[in-house]
Amino acid sequence: MAYGAYGNDSYDARCALALDRALSLASFYGKWKNLDPGPSIPIDTRFSSLPVLTKKDLRAWIPDGFVYSDKDAKAGFASGDIELVPTSGTASERLSIIWNQAWWDRSEREGARINAALDRAFSQNHREAVLTTPVCAGNLCHVGDVPIEERILGNLLFPNQRMDPDSWGEKEVRRMAEELARFQPEVIEADPAYLARFSFETMRLGLAPFQPDIIVLTYEYPSRMHRRQIGRAFPGIPTVSSYGSTETGHVFTQCEAGLFHQNTASCRVDVQPFGAGRGDEKVGRILVTTLDHPWFALLRFDVGDLVRLRSDGEPCSCGRDGGRTGGGLTVESIEGRTRDLTFDSAGRAVTLKRLDDALGAAEGLLNYRIEQSAPNRFLARYTATTESESETADAIPDILRSVYGQNAEVEIRRDSAIGPEQSGKYRLARTIFDWNQEELFHDAP
Repeated sequence: MAYGAYGNDSYDARCALALDRALSLASFYGKWKNLDPGPSIPIDTRFSSLPVLTKKDLRAWIPDGFVYSDKDAKAGFASGDIELVPTSGTASERLSIIWNQAWWDRSEREGARINAALDRAFSQNHREAVLTTPVCAGNLCHVGDVPIEERILGNLLFPNQRMDPDSWGEKEVRRMAEELARFQPEVIEADPAYLARFSFETMRLGLAPFQPDIIVLTYEYPSRMHRRQIGRAFPGIPTVSSYGSTETGHVFTQCEAGLFHQNTASCRVDVQPFGAGRGDEKVGRILVTTLDHPWFALLRFDVGDLVRLRSDGEPCSCGRDGGRTGGGLTVESIEGRTRDLTFDSAGRAVTLKRLDDALGAAEGLLNYRIEQSAPNRFLARYTATTESESETADAIPDILRSVYGQNAEVEIRRDSAIGPEQSGKYRLARTIFDWNQEELFHDAP
């Protein structure tokens, strides 16, 4: 297949090949062909001319609509090269996707190259502890009293056996700490909410958890309160955020300088910023196109997350190229999920990061969930350390008014616990009214 005007092996050429192959060989995209202006047009324009791929589209057309027609899916399933794997998330977000383990492993390895410490760990046969929900791919994998031998898969240890960390008693925390000490992982990969709770409990019990070479935070948004608790139990340990999804592989990795670099070996990323008056125009939702996947074609897939674009456009101080000239994007931050947007008194979107940066000033905060029931009405549920209860309760209303507007009506409620959703993930903010996300974003000109 020709690369057109993009050169033989550039990032743009690889994006063009992924686009042309999907439009030609994946039946779902047949209706998109006439929207493509063609190979003589700049590749960014070609992509921005196409619609957004949604999870609803995937549910309706998987597997046949997204498997390349020159591949034998039946043979692939029979051989185990591919399988249907359910994703996590709320009931409205769950779906099954075509999974190819070899492609996922390549994506993970290439993503690790973006951070020097992570690259060193992945360049050897490292041991890794994975601390997150025990629900694996929608199934109950490690729930209950499962022997450690059944929770070790190759170089991976899965310590957690409880759906809700609030059910961890002292015995459970001590067991996990002992398993980490025995396994001695070079890497701890963790859902930040789970590792934060483990960190808090080990400190409360006077335990000194095993110190890995590096901590990788993934699965969900790493709140400032999570990072604060983790830092107390793992002082001085490099902590890196990694962003990706089951559908798209590893998309962004945080470098040593704190910025997020796109994994151009595995994906293309387009950003649709907030429209004028709808939110910060340096923030937008990310649309991911998979590159070099041998079976599964995703073009401009709305993963459901937001990023903040850099203002200066200068190369990152880590030395990695930060612009399209070297392929891919470098972004300032991951801003949280689209579904976790709330809105200020002017109707402008407030990202989870903006909210969390403000609430992070409350040092004693252990967990929270902000629920917006009307344009100016908020319920702040929270848990806090006993010694900070009064101070935290006093601080929260003023913090929220600084974010949403001085006319915001704030009700606060201290809970004994705020558990995860059915998916095992925690939700820090939500609206309890309908809004149309398609009205918020637009493609950059």
